[in-house]
Amino acid sequence: MKRILLINTMIFLVLCFCGVVWGQKSFVVMGKSEQTEAVQNPTMEMAIKDGLTRAIEEVVGGMVAPQDMKKRQEILSQEFYQKADTFILSYTIVDKTPLPTGYQVSLEVVVDTKGIEGRLTALGLRENREEGPRLREVRVVVSGIKSYQTYLTVEQLLSGDAEVQAFSLSEIAPTLFTWKVMMKGETGRLANRLLSYDFGGLKAKVVVSDPEQLEVVLSR
Repeated sequence: MKRILLINTMIFLVLCFCGVVWGQKSFVVMGKSEQTEAVQNPTMEMAIKDGLTRAIEEVVGGMVAPQDMKKRQEILSQEFYQKADTFILSYTIVDKTPLPTGYQVSLEVVVDTKGIEGRLTALGLRENREEGPRLREVRVVVSGIKSYQTYLTVEQLLSGDAEVQAFSLSEIAPTLFTWKVMMKGETGRLANRLLSYDFGGLKAKVVVSDPEQLEVVLSR
């Protein structure tokens, strides 16, 4: 019981930073800096920079058509990945982990999605989704969440999904969490992503999947 209370307390502490609002996106990413032939002295700052770059890559990947991602890697690198700080509104270090040959860091990052969208549009790289499915609200209920890391993993999956436009945590109960998710596309596609996602040894089972609600149980 004490462990559950501790997990819920930690989630409440970061709740104001998690989720998505229009014009910006907040999620957790991992960054690494390890010793290689090119990098002789990895630092924590390098790991942080790697995490920020990964955050930008996730947002750009959700806005650009797959064929353009392959063809325009150089321009995307120059305009976004090499200038990651330009589109980072803020970040918080969630966890630091020393590695045998470097560092790993977990970051809560807020990205300027409006700025990225505007730049992509100016470059002619913004994927046109006007004719796609309309935005709708889906309740995503996940039970079996017994650790803070599992909670963060679900948030990371939602934030990295191209069809998810916004989400927020609406209900918390012991081991059961409910998100309100604004999304396009079919609920079944998101269900398949949850089924195939790595939850650190936990298996996902979909018990409800309809246009308004998705319920998933995590267990060993």
